[in-house]
Amino acid sequence: MTTKDDLGTSEEKPQKGLGYWRISEAIRQNQIFILGEDKKELPIPAPLVQVIKDALSELMSNRSVEVVSSELLITTQEAADYIGMSRPTFVQLLTDGKIPYTQAGDGKHRRIRISDLVSYQKQVEAERNSLLANMVRIGQEMMENPDYFEPSPEELRRWIKEARKEIADRERAKGNP
Repeated sequence: MTTKDDLGTSEEKPQKGLGYWRISEAIRQNQIFILGEDKKELPIPAPLVQVIKDALSELMSNRSVEVVSSELLITTQEAADYIGMSRPTFVQLLTDGKIPYTQAGDGKHRRIRISDLVSYQKQVEAERNSLLANMVRIGQEMMENPDYFEPSPEELRRWIKEARKEIADRERAKGNP
């Protein structure tokens, strides 16, 4: 990858060790391109520019970056490690049909597509955000209510039971057991 500032004259060598911030600035100013075999400037496709921006953001925050194909198949242990749960808990998600998987050639081992794992993570995050927003709304309504009272443990248990039933009903409606 080359920026126009890197080219200089033919006697100059391109600068090595270009800092992340310079690359980021070059992208921002549309000064970044791929130099083709015929030495012509080729534009970088927008999806690739976004990948570069995301990678730079992570690198500038001292986090590592790994680019993998969304079609990559990984083991149940790798998938469990990726989303931060135990393998048995993750296998239960597969058994419950929450994440699609394929059987490996021997038929004994499951493989999970990275794109399916990322989709599951996004779905869980969206559900958590929705539940959190709902909890905040309820809390605000309770605090604004002059008749607010502290619920008893029995009432809390009843509310939790109702919430669990509502979640289970939604899962059944989606076709998940």
